[in-house]
Amino acid sequence: AIAKLFECEAIKNTFARRDEYWILDAVEYYIENVTRFAQKDFVPDEKDMVFCRIRTTGKNLETKLKGPFPGAGGKDEPSKITYEVVDVGGQRNERKKWIRMFSDVKAIIFLVNLAGYNQVLYEDKSQNRMAEALQVFGQITGWRDESKKPMAKKNIIHGVDIFKNVPIYLLLNKKDLFEVMIHKVGLEKTFPDYKGSSKSDQALEFIRQKFREKCPPGKEIKIYDITGVSRFDVKNAFREIEKDLLKKHKPRIKDEIKKIISEGRKQNNGSKGCVIS
Repeated sequence: AIAKLFECEAIKNTFARRDEYWILDAVEYYIENVTRFAQKDFVPDEKDMVFCRIRTTGKNLETKLKGPFPGAGGKDEPSKITYEVVDVGGQRNERKKWIRMFSDVKAIIFLVNLAGYNQVLYEDKSQNRMAEALQVFGQITGWRDESKKPMAKKNIIHGVDIFKNVPIYLLLNKKDLFEVMIHKVGLEKTFPDYKGSSKSDQALEFIRQKFREKCPPGKEIKIYDITGVSRFDVKNAFREIEKDLLKKHKPRIKDEIKKIISEGRKQNNGSKGCVIS
């Protein structure tokens, strides 16, 4: 029935205007595979699971990722390290809860949907998703637009105070959708100051620069372009983030180990690991 419904001209025309309302990016994939999903013996594969979406509300379950500690094997060095990753809801009504989770973060990974330049918010169909992402990113980095009136206190994320020394990694996701969309809808639709062509590399660099401009003087960010359904892209991005974090925190990790040893608590760390959260 669902597959038949999407053969209807009215539905096709409505779907073609999806930049005017919020809808999941994966809907097209669901429709293409709906017959397979409906089979009695259906078992989801990796790609099916990657295309699934669970809305994050409040503080999602913490994910612990383990990796080898560089130079492991040295005296009193851990053999592995555990990264504690906390996913927070990005919707407007979830952002007021962020402050309670940011008391001791060592890094922020800010995820942006590249295709969002031609999409609207779930909460407000009058607001462009990319424009909203830029605004929120600026609040987190501590950027201030002096030409505008101060925001209401309840809407401000005090990034300039909390994240002054916290590294921020910007992941521009859904590059595959962006590369297709940019040939159909120009970036100038959202950004009138864009004077480039429909080539994805030019448009992508323009977006990168827009986010760089949302950083206060002296605040550097690392940017990665990825396709979330690509294992290779995600793995490489996280590998680069891991290297950078270890470089920044290795001295502190070693100091913590010395402290544990000096206090006689080394036996409590039976797994011989450390945690960065």
